Amino acid sequence: MIKSCLSLLAGAYALHFTSFVSNYVLLPAAVFGAAVAFLAGGRWAAAWFTAGFALFALHALHVVGLRLPPQFEGDSILTVLQVIDFPRHRGGMISFVARPVDDARIPPRVRLNWFEAGEPLQVGDVWQLEIRLRRPRGTSNPGVFDYEAWLFRERVGATGYVVNGQRNKRLQPAAGNSIGRLRRHIVRRLDSILENGDTAAVVAAISVGARHGITAEQWLRYSKSGTSHLMAISGLHVGLAATAAWFLVVAGCALLRLGSNHLKIAWVASLLMAAGYACLSGFAVPARRATLMLSLLVLALLLSREPRPFVILAAACFLIVALDPLVTLAPGFQLSFAAVLLLLWFARRQALTSNRSRVARLVHGTVQLAAVQVFLLFGLLPLTVTNFGRVSFVAPLVNFVAVPLFSVSTVPLALAGVLLDGPLTVAGDIALRTSGASIELLQWIIDRALAIPNSAVSTTLIDGFGGLYLATFLAWVALPRAWPGRHAALLAMLALVADRVEGPPDACVDVRMLDVGQGLAVVLRTRQRTMLYDTGAAYRGGSDMATRAVLPYLSAQGTRKIDRLVVSHSDIDHSGGTAAVLAGIEVERVLAGEPDTMTAGRITGCRRGQAWRWDGVAFRVLHPSRNAGHSGNDASCVILVEAGDARLLLTGDIESGVERALVASGVLGGVDAAIVPHHGSNTSSSMAFVRAVSADVVLVSAGYRNRWGLPRPAVVKRWLDSGAIVLETARDGAIGFRLCDRAGLLRLSRHRLQSRRLWHEPPVR
Repeated sequence: MIKSCLSLLAGAYALHFTSFVSNYVLLPAAVFGAAVAFLAGGRWAAAWFTAGFALFALHALHVVGLRLPPQFEGDSILTVLQVIDFPRHRGGMISFVARPVDDARIPPRVRLNWFEAGEPLQVGDVWQLEIRLRRPRGTSNPGVFDYEAWLFRERVGATGYVVNGQRNKRLQPAAGNSIGRLRRHIVRRLDSILENGDTAAVVAAISVGARHGITAEQWLRYSKSGTSHLMAISGLHVGLAATAAWFLVVAGCALLRLGSNHLKIAWVASLLMAAGYACLSGFAVPARRATLMLSLLVLALLLSREPRPFVILAAACFLIVALDPLVTLAPGFQLSFAAVLLLLWFARRQALTSNRSRVARLVHGTVQLAAVQVFLLFGLLPLTVTNFGRVSFVAPLVNFVAVPLFSVSTVPLALAGVLLDGPLTVAGDIALRTSGASIELLQWIIDRALAIPNSAVSTTLIDGFGGLYLATFLAWVALPRAWPGRHAALLAMLALVADRVEGPPDACVDVRMLDVGQGLAVVLRTRQRTMLYDTGAAYRGGSDMATRAVLPYLSAQGTRKIDRLVVSHSDIDHSGGTAAVLAGIEVERVLAGEPDTMTAGRITGCRRGQAWRWDGVAFRVLHPSRNAGHSGNDASCVILVEAGDARLLLTGDIESGVERALVASGVLGGVDAAIVPHHGSNTSSSMAFVRAVSADVVLVSAGYRNRWGLPRPAVVKRWLDSGAIVLETARDGAIGFRLCDRAGLLRLSRHRLQSRRLWHEPPVR
């Protein structure tokens, strides 16, 4: 079973690392190969490998085929939808997942935002809504969360928003099955008896799997402290529920003096409790894994077979992947099975302690609990670095306290409080409040731990074969204690946290225009310095592109400081992320085209004549002049970057009047690359400006299917006719290149094309 499981996994993961094949030409070959391997006999590894490949491809093809037909993108559609998960409230926006009610135009699952909704939504509600949809598409940047992959594994076929109007109305309140009604009742009860909203959100997450109330700030704290696994129903929670049921049944059978079969009754009862708890929680991957493992364990015990933990783990993994191969994309799947595997391996290596005294066993158990946390830190580190780009050094310390606290107090009391309802509500409320108090204690511990310097360290982006050295950390868990090579993991840890992406040579500058939707953000790096030109947009729901893309990209590059932040002007699509940047990373100096409109401190006005030189690269401000009185788009800070003879022009949103002034001043000349002004609007890129710039490559930062239709076709044609290559973030994702003295423009890259996988949308504008 173990070999079969590994082969199936290898086949499924093979498609994770391949480029998209539009006609799936390999799928028939995989199916045929699996059949041949089965019939030939003795080729089980090859058979399961090809089966895993074929299953993943079939499921992927099915999910992609259910996406919104292109002809409906952008249209206003009046339809009937049912809310199928707890809505998330963020500021004045509600995000929710819904399914259509008898409407073939709409994919089976859509994710919608509703700004300024007239009345609250509840899971199970049936609404008539006017919506606008597009195919599932996200921004594409190196080292940044892959939103399209998340939508793909969640089987979301379209995203969009609700158009406010009188046609939107609730048709049926809170419809759904009994489990859905029970979950809603429990969440409402928690909200009513727990005054702290953050605490109520966590209790709801660990009792019924409703995580909609946990804020982004909470998740960040849990991620940095290594406690995210406790905030969702996992194997620990399911195991605790099953254990409690087992003890209760054993105690009840003893009191009733039942026969010798009471242990079998207890095993079955624990399995039923685990299955019910997992079902109530929404059957997430860790809960599925725990329930399947418990089912196999109970089956072995009922059949009087010796349980083999590693085989049970492999069988559970095999079944989950065979039924839902797309689950292999989820970090929760990887971390859940890896953590159990590590715990089983750790237990196998430990000596028995039954011959020791009670005090000695207690001391030994405490030491082992601490040791297993360090063991998990090293063993899971390749996955946490790959998925989250972070190492939490306080995770062993926090989990040393948090795991026993959750095991003894938080989870048992939460489950008891949920069960004690109706006539026993008073006792249940006491249990829930006590569970909430234990969570608040844990919050306090987490806050104290994160106050320790370098408690959690971000790591640089590791991809390709560079990720192989992460396997060094597995030496700590796989090799015997006395083995010399085991300590190579410590050296690898030092290298990991100290690693930084190497900057370009002197007289060179690396440029990356990030894909931030309808907005602008450009990162420029010389050998030792970093400049950020604009910070992307901010949105009504409270989020901004600096938090979602700019800061994660800088973190993935190992950038810990911005030497100069330039905010071209105050339009929200250029300056919206400024506050987040200033709060999230050290910034030495800020220049702004409209400094008087910005509330942040330490801002200098961007004025013509300002200049600086970093590592052989010159930066000159060409516009605006000191007393010109420009505002809005024409106040944009225009900067010419020169690496010897290689030149880049950063233009912001300047319009044709400023373009004429720049042409007349004679400061432009030919450049190697330029940012197309104002996202390719008709108000900019005048013919005289295009000819004066004479760029080899021009870059357009614009959102996919933006409502202004940018860049305008006439503007694109104007640049193409001048001989320039036109690149667009909506089509190409993040665009990168290097400018060097004498060598010119090098290493041109388009992230959406070069990192595309089968779940990504085609690179069209």
